[in-house]
Amino acid sequence: MRALVAILVLASGLPLSAITVQPLSFVELVDDSMAIVHGRVTEVHGQWTADRRGIESLIRVEAFDYFKGDLGAAITVRVPGGQVGTFVNLLPGAARFSAGDRVVLFLKATGPSIPIVTGTTQGVFRVTADPRSGDLVVVPPILGTEGAPGRLVRGDAARRPMSMAAFGAAVRSVQVAR
Repeated sequence: MRALVAILVLASGLPLSAITVQPLSFVELVDDSMAIVHGRVTEVHGQWTADRRGIESLIRVEAFDYFKGDLGAAITVRVPGGQVGTFVNLLPGAARFSAGDRVVLFLKATGPSIPIVTGTTQGVFRVTADPRSGDLVVVPPILGTEGAPGRLVRGDAARRPMSMAAFGAAVRSVQVAR
């Protein structure tokens, strides 16, 4: 079956391409972002890209708080991949969203355009409730840690959830240092 799929892809004549993501440090994430928002995803809408070669999703986010910048009470963010009808475009490593997800998003934009996530998935921090206290905590993404690129270490302190207050303080400390 895999061989058949490979033959069909090669026979289609579509150009193959890859995405390479350069790991960013937390400081680079903050510096490169025009806005950093804590909010809840309220809607995910897949659409064809302008060249109709892929699918992207527009996610609508209800903003609870901004750690940097301010794009309003509700914003739309463009992310790669998604679903249009029966067509699904999954990109390995790309963040996927569902209505109800709580997130902190590092956003950038060029000119008057819909913001995108800084560093692809590196600018997506999931927010969950601590099972013991019920307080909101921010879970860092796997990429973009201060360690060596591509190196994952079990129990790495940089990957431990941090309180929303501590996360906000970390963002502010980067901005003050600049």
